[in-house]
Amino acid sequence: MTNETNIEFTEQMKYLAEFFKRIMERGMDGYAGAVWPVVVRQWHDKDVYMYPQIFFRNLARKYNVYVNPKTKSNRADMLKFLLDELMEEKINIHLYHFGLHLLYPYISRANEEKDKEGIGKKRNDFLSKLPGYELKSNDDFVSEVWSSLILRRYPDVGEEMVEVPSFNQLRILFTTEEFGNQTGMYFGDADWVEPIPALRLKVTKWVGEKDPMTPEAKKDGMIEGRIWMGHHGSNDALRHFVEGVPIHSGSYIEVKFGDGWIKGRYEWSFEQSSPISSRSESFNIQEGHLVRIRG
Repeated sequence: MTNETNIEFTEQMKYLAEFFKRIMERGMDGYAGAVWPVVVRQWHDKDVYMYPQIFFRNLARKYNVYVNPKTKSNRADMLKFLLDELMEEKINIHLYHFGLHLLYPYISRANEEKDKEGIGKKRNDFLSKLPGYELKSNDDFVSEVWSSLILRRYPDVGEEMVEVPSFNQLRILFTTEEFGNQTGMYFGDADWVEPIPALRLKVTKWVGEKDPMTPEAKKDGMIEGRIWMGHHGSNDALRHFVEGVPIHSGSYIEVKFGDGWIKGRYEWSFEQSSPISSRSESFNIQEGHLVRIRG
């Protein structure tokens, strides 16, 4: 190894030490502390810290932190530096894991076991007690976070109630395989599933090429929305409404069914507990169903 290469590695390590110190003292972006996206799981009685791989890559690019240990001796020196910094509490476990990512990039950690031979018994003993780490794809990491928010209850022997997390301004879909990996429930009759928050696990199933995140274009001259019951007129009579517009008996209505719309005529008995009927196809719907009426 040339002297120039040694100087380059020494300068890179010096910059890394300064970066660690700055993060520990001032946090990221000048704010106190640092936010680390991480999920902690236990595997064979040992904690494993899981990070999104792109976060470590972005962090290195943002702060221009790169280390290129070209020899086994360089790698051993860097591993000793990371362990010493952690043992002396100059860095936390997250910066240590970030340092390992710089040392063994692209999850190529084949040299890690060989490098342990040159760090000494004390460091090896300390290293053996540390939690491991894994780098996840964006899909896998977000799925892990989502699954950690699931509430599982067992009201009776052999019965499991799975309550998925709810969101107000987000929608999340899974391939059936990924959903099964996180919940243990697989659906062979769908391409995508969208979990519905409820006391028991429910999903909306999506099939074919239809993009469930893209709403259909509104139909000209039609009012589209959920059908709900309310009061109307001076006598405060019960009436169904769509987007605040009352529906009259016999008026034209389109009812959402699957990926299409069924045309018919609105009928209702004016009894509060009775179902809503579409006359042409002779089927009933309930309040909250998606329909279209003429505006």
